[in-house]
Order: sequence, then C-alpha cells, then structure tokens
Amino acid sequence: MIAGIADIIILVLVVGYCSYVIYKRHQDKKNGKGGCAGCSGCSGSCTGCSASLYQKEK
Repeated sequence: MIAGIADIIILVLVVGYCSYVIYKRHQDKKNGKGGCAGCSGCSGSCTGCSASLYQKEK
C-alpha cells in the first residue's frame, strides 16, 4: 500500500516537472528567448548554435 502511494507521488512529481519545463520553454519562445536545443538540435554542431544564442542575449 505504501509503495503504491510512493509510486503515485513520484509520478505526480515527474509529470509536474515535465509540465513546468514545457511551460517555461513556451514562455521563453514566446518572449523571444529561444535558443539551441543542444547539439542534437543543431545538426550535430554546437559552434554555430552557441554563437547565435550568445548574440541573442546581447
């Protein structure tokens, strides 16, 4: 019984965190703070991506 409750609490925490991350990314994109999603989002090259992100912050 306690293990079932612990599983539910962990599931709620994971879903809550995922919702927060999705909401935060949406707000950043909406406010023009979009950037690179990491090396995988930049066709394997982080150099151009990090430079473009750096220029947006200035």
